[in-house]
Amino acid sequence: MKNLHAIIEAWFSALTAFVYKRKYRTLISVILITACFISQIPKITIDMRDESFFHDDDPILIEYNQFRDTFGQDDIFIVGLKPENGLTIPFLHTLVKLHHELESSLPYLHDISSLVNGRIVRGEEDTLFVEELMQSAPQNATEHEALLSLIDHYPLYRGYFISEDKSLASIIIKAEALVNPGSEDSILEFDGDTIETRDTGHKYLSNEQNIEIYEVIRKVTAKYENLGIDFHFAGTPVFVAEITKGIEKDLSMMMPLSFIMIILFLALLFRRISGVVFSLLIVMLSLLSSIGIMAMMGIPFTTVIQILPTFLIVVGISDSVHILAIFYKHFREHSDKQSAIVEAVGYAGLPVLMTSLTTALGLLSFAFADVKSIAQLGYVASIGVMMAFLYTVILLPALISIFPIKSKKLIADGKQPLSDRIFSLIARTTTRRPGLIIAVSTVIVVTAFYCALFLRFSHNAMTWFPEDSPIRIASDLIDKTNGGSVMLEVTVDSGSENGLYDPDLVQRLDQASVDILGISVHDIRAGQVRSIADILKETNRALNEDDSQAYVVPGNRELIAQELLLFESSGSDDLEDVSDSMYQIGRLSILAPFTDSIHYKDYVDKLSEYLERQFASETVNMTGHISLFIQITKHFITSMAKSYVFALIVITLLMLIMIARIRVGLLSMIANVVPIVLIFGIMGILKIPLDMSTILVGSIVLGLVVDDTIHFLHHFRKAYDHTNDVEEAVRITFFTTGRALVITSMVLCAGFFIYMASFLVANIRFGLLVGCAVIFALAADFFLIPALLSIVHKKRKMA
Repeated sequence: MKNLHAIIEAWFSALTAFVYKRKYRTLISVILITACFISQIPKITIDMRDESFFHDDDPILIEYNQFRDTFGQDDIFIVGLKPENGLTIPFLHTLVKLHHELESSLPYLHDISSLVNGRIVRGEEDTLFVEELMQSAPQNATEHEALLSLIDHYPLYRGYFISEDKSLASIIIKAEALVNPGSEDSILEFDGDTIETRDTGHKYLSNEQNIEIYEVIRKVTAKYENLGIDFHFAGTPVFVAEITKGIEKDLSMMMPLSFIMIILFLALLFRRISGVVFSLLIVMLSLLSSIGIMAMMGIPFTTVIQILPTFLIVVGISDSVHILAIFYKHFREHSDKQSAIVEAVGYAGLPVLMTSLTTALGLLSFAFADVKSIAQLGYVASIGVMMAFLYTVILLPALISIFPIKSKKLIADGKQPLSDRIFSLIARTTTRRPGLIIAVSTVIVVTAFYCALFLRFSHNAMTWFPEDSPIRIASDLIDKTNGGSVMLEVTVDSGSENGLYDPDLVQRLDQASVDILGISVHDIRAGQVRSIADILKETNRALNEDDSQAYVVPGNRELIAQELLLFESSGSDDLEDVSDSMYQIGRLSILAPFTDSIHYKDYVDKLSEYLERQFASETVNMTGHISLFIQITKHFITSMAKSYVFALIVITLLMLIMIARIRVGLLSMIANVVPIVLIFGIMGILKIPLDMSTILVGSIVLGLVVDDTIHFLHHFRKAYDHTNDVEEAVRITFFTTGRALVITSMVLCAGFFIYMASFLVANIRFGLLVGCAVIFALAADFFLIPALLSIVHKKRKMA
């Protein structure tokens, strides 16, 4: 194995010498290849929809798309209006005006409904009329009183168009489910530059079109904000638009901060302009190339992949830092750039390669995820890490060859630097008292493991927003007053054409609407349930002189068929929302609160049990956004298990290959698992759930923390082979690479802690946890690994 290491190191030296001599060819080649990748960036798209979490062949997504093909969109934009003085005549005039302005302004509009055009069904002899509630706003007190009485006459208005206490009126907006592909443009703010993306080719309403609708809604409603009305915007499409804005806001802030932080640390480490400029150039080119490759692969920015730019900036800098640290050391000693860079890459090339591979494989573990966007992150991030490695070992020698670098001589004052004195103390303590170090570490790990037992799974993306954010306030308000802002859809297939003419089936649909309102699990209770039975009850009442006793489903098949025909002939298209064109499949639309999908599962399970009993002879399917939420949660739990197992096995094997000693390799992996246990302990203490943002932490951390261990053990092995003394070998290792390990860890730590300045809570949690993991990993490398090495080598000597 030592011979293999020597061969690889010699190969890196030869590659560096080759590049150094052919510097201009190398630079031009790199520029041309990079330009090809960058040219693809305008094709990048953004997709924050829930559908982005699913692979195209996922049965849940296929079923959801089939539902949309039949019934259209299930998700709704909710514009809540809270007037200061209730449903006054002036407010109703404003509502009518706003409703019609939105109707005429919104793109991709399928339907807009409110008190303005609430369905009014009336009959005259054998003729049925379906009209709008307010063809014009009331002009006087008499008309106003009649209108309020009419609102109370239609149960479906309550909890949908108007809250029970009449304090909140809502405008419900549904977009088209299917749109013409290739017609939309998307905008992505990236490091201060605006990138336009075109021709996404989506069959269904895209993320960009969703945002376009929301922006028009906000623009129109802004005209009415000074009329004594508080506006609240909710619904899953609003959430998608707001999460997109939050991510763009965080990216525009975090990327510049990351570069500023890196400049400061590089200046602190190297105190040379070349060290700062070369490293920044390499990481920027690798980042842009990675995004270009991402565009070539057709992978959009999602709620998961949005961490990629800052992540690659922070992680990609480590490769050049380790090589430049050794280069400047040799350059100070003999002032020969060529020999210094050849020696530096030859010496550090192998550990840099191995650290890149371990980080990439830690990320590649996501490629097997059941969540599509996590799998895509695995592809792109691992490619980005390897791109940073390639740019480092190929471009860095060429840059050093082309640009002049001044040689700085060390001034010997006979005094050991403070950092070396600290390193010597650590080496002495850890190797002379390994038992104490291991005992203290064990107590800390056991405590963290106990705290980790309180971890829980969760998926409530609404909690990613700050508590005082408008979207959370609006969703909470509408959930409390109207009972819900997200849809669960149930389809009941009668099995035959015109099966919905069966009075028994329709009556069971009607009873289900009542019963479902009474089902409550984890405080989740439906705010409203709609079906074809509602239309039949309204029609039957209208045809029976508006007698409230006739507000029931007709009792015979012929009458149902006749009333449905009359309703269809009235010109209303409302039947399309509750039945397919063949009257074979009925739809139950359930409006429920936006909450944790872990709780949704129990609620939906109970609903499923009820529906199976209620419709034992029919085929029942459940879909809609609540079903998507539940399946996303299932997928990210299985994705976590797959990624953790894959990353642990593959990275352990790489460590054994790199170190070439099984016992040391396995012990080093124990030290690298410690930061993950500590992170889970912190999550348990702070009650941070395992959700879509934090579930990535374990595999990412494992890939990152191994990097410092590889560098440490690589230098230790060389030193120990030379000295045959553990304490001295640890001391030499600290002197050789300790400062670079500290600086790279500080860069990583600060880079991830920058996330804590984010707007989105998900990013704050991610930054906190990964940043802390980097600190724990450095502590494990500096204290626990030397103690373990001391015990292993002492036992070997005794044997």
